[in-house]
Amino acid sequence: MRWSLRILALGHYAWGGALLLVAAWFVVGAIRTLPHMSTGTVWTNLPGALMFVAFAAGPFAALGSWLLVLGRRAWTGRAPLRTALCWTHGALLLLGAFAIVVGLQGMRQAEVSAARGGGIMGSLAALPLLFGGAILALSVPSL
Repeated sequence: MRWSLRILALGHYAWGGALLLVAAWFVVGAIRTLPHMSTGTVWTNLPGALMFVAFAAGPFAALGSWLLVLGRRAWTGRAPLRTALCWTHGALLLLGAFAIVVGLQGMRQAEVSAARGGGIMGSLAALPLLFGGAILALSVPSL
């Protein structure tokens, strides 16, 4: 049982680190574009850039940090681990199921659009299916 908790902890560390890297990418991108904005000075454009960082990088940073906390709990084997894992992966299970429903609806609408002569963007409906499937593939075994 201990080795399965260690593998679970390493998986949470890896995903948490990846999400923190995505958040850092947004922060670095916003800071690097500050001197190239068309109007104002760097100091007048800073609030807008910080707002972008908060909305774009904030969720990735929060989820990445929480995954690192879960990884630490799994590594040490603390008692509230099971409750935290059930809440976290239960919410991800709902999110993944919702993404699959959205993808299936998009595929149906793409088929209707293609029957009328359109449907050029119908293949984009597969993206929610891919993301939802990946989320379900990670959350179901964790539960």
